[in-house]
Amino acid sequence: MPEFLLEVGTEELPALDAPVLARALGDKLAQVLKEERLGFSGMEIHWTPRRLAVLVRGLAERQADLVEEVRGPAVAVGLDPQGNPTQAALGFLRKYGASPQDLKRKVVGEKEYLFLEVRTPGKPAREVLVGIIPDLLRSLPCRKTMRWDSSGVAFLRPIRWLVCLLDGEVLSVRYGNLTADRVTRGHRFFGPRELVLNSPAEYVEKLREARVIADPGERERMIQDAAKGVEGEHGVRALWTEELLGILVGSLEWPSPVLGKFPSEFLDLPAPVIAAVLHEEGKFVPFARNGEPAPVFLGFRDGKEDEKGYVRKGYERVVKARLRDARFFFENDLKRPLAERVLDLREIVYEARLGSVWDKVQRIREICKHLVDSLGLDGEQGTLLDRAAFLCKADLTTEMVREFPELQGVMGGIYARHFGEPEEVAVAIEEHLLPRTRADELPESTLGTVLSLADKLDTVMGAILIGEVPTGSRDPYGIRRAANALISLILRKGLVVDLFSTIDAALELYPQIPEGRDAGAVKGFLVERLRHIIRDDFGIPHDIAEAVLAVPRGDFLGALERARALASLGRDAALAELAQIFERLRNITKGHELTSFDPELFQQEEERELWREYLKAEGRVRQALANRDFAGALEALLPLGGPLHRYFEKVFVMVEDERIRENRLSFLRALLSLFLEIGDLSVLSV
Repeated sequence: MPEFLLEVGTEELPALDAPVLARALGDKLAQVLKEERLGFSGMEIHWTPRRLAVLVRGLAERQADLVEEVRGPAVAVGLDPQGNPTQAALGFLRKYGASPQDLKRKVVGEKEYLFLEVRTPGKPAREVLVGIIPDLLRSLPCRKTMRWDSSGVAFLRPIRWLVCLLDGEVLSVRYGNLTADRVTRGHRFFGPRELVLNSPAEYVEKLREARVIADPGERERMIQDAAKGVEGEHGVRALWTEELLGILVGSLEWPSPVLGKFPSEFLDLPAPVIAAVLHEEGKFVPFARNGEPAPVFLGFRDGKEDEKGYVRKGYERVVKARLRDARFFFENDLKRPLAERVLDLREIVYEARLGSVWDKVQRIREICKHLVDSLGLDGEQGTLLDRAAFLCKADLTTEMVREFPELQGVMGGIYARHFGEPEEVAVAIEEHLLPRTRADELPESTLGTVLSLADKLDTVMGAILIGEVPTGSRDPYGIRRAANALISLILRKGLVVDLFSTIDAALELYPQIPEGRDAGAVKGFLVERLRHIIRDDFGIPHDIAEAVLAVPRGDFLGALERARALASLGRDAALAELAQIFERLRNITKGHELTSFDPELFQQEEERELWREYLKAEGRVRQALANRDFAGALEALLPLGGPLHRYFEKVFVMVEDERIRENRLSFLRALLSLFLEIGDLSVLSV
């Protein structure tokens, strides 16, 4: 079966954007091929800083035939009393080139219609591909775009060449001013400028001969193997970050390791400072020995090996100069106590409508006071937490953080220790920005966790209350990321905290502006992020997530625990029965909000039986909820299924006697409220 190669050659792409675009290209091509009924056996995605490529193996030679059932006129119109086609049916047959014996009769709703099975032959693969490639390229998601010629085509970086090969045939695809060819390009400096491809199968090896490793996985292994070699030779450990590895893989077509050293005199700098200098611009891998920085680093050259050591010497000069700068910044920062810097935050604008960073610090302190009570911290912890909140942004005024913004918080902790702040305060300052994303490491200390929670909640609340709610791909304040990290912190640390009451308590800290939103918008946004996180990160099925979030609660951990309790029952028959009965309860009590009822007004044994079971279930449910035993609460509801079923069989709720009717509705509403302590069971797919 044929193979197909699509390569988009560009100017150098940003290192962390290239993999995103490559995956999008592969995913969208797979989706379009499926929609176009073109099967394939496999797909490989390759990318480098200068190319995005998809290699499709085992592609079908032509589309599968499209078979559709087309509805024609009603039988009463299309056939006469003897069953012969009328002019309406004959016109329908002529339209699709069919004969009367091809007609089928089917009932739709309350009428019977004539149908035809219409088969549309599939087109050759080459014809389909030529039509879909331009639209496919236009659909790639770019965070920003540029134009580079008169065609009007826009992309993240200028597109310089296009390869479209179906086996040995070049497909005549045009995109902007470019026409697809069989010519790709080797390494910009160390390979042949042009490479002629006879078939897609040659792609990876021909690029290798031209000093381009097309497979990002292979480049990553080469980089990590080089670091392991240094580890074995020097008895050190590489200090990787996901971002550093991503930048190295994304900026090199042929990684050639370059081992460098820096003077031991700089080892008295804090380890995070040395790591920040080496991570700068994603160039160098730092190493540690016995938990302390080691005076070696690993850089990479893109292309030939550094046989004469010129690149190594250049790297060493750069690192030494930057370490010297870092020492200067560090020593200058130590001339002034951290606490004295806090007032300088009044001069740093956080957001024009929300005031300065000083104002943000005051809001964080107030939110922390509320969380102290919610999370049960003692008085001493509360005092230490307030001190940490007071100091947590002070390092923004230091030269070190201005030069290396990624050290925010870390330097605050280092300076806090230097100036004699309690260790708990220093640790909390270091940890208060964690997690930066929902997959990032978590703060380990209690105070760091609470301070992180307060900081992220202020970020989300402030932005939404002034009207900056993220929409679509627009999120200039990074509110989604902050909200995701906030919710992930609560769920992964198992924090029992009522976010809604915290939001209500903090509302007065924010300015009220005409274009702003209210607390409900903040809560709704956080619940929506919670919906995504419990589904994507914790594997909760869609219907269960919808069930537990139908009644929004500020206890986000409780939502996850309720969902897990529901999921533990699987698709149990008893749960299915409860779901059906719940829907009936909700429908019959729609518009009725009262839950107080008088058992003395019950007239039938089925009412009294259900009441007795309700009393048993209510006690067990309330006790289980108090102990956060949501599985136990759900189990307590299961015995209500039988009595409820008998109740609906024997008891007529909507009687003429208003007093009896209202009492029955109130009783059923009380039952419904008990079920809603778990969630809206009617949305479950059981």
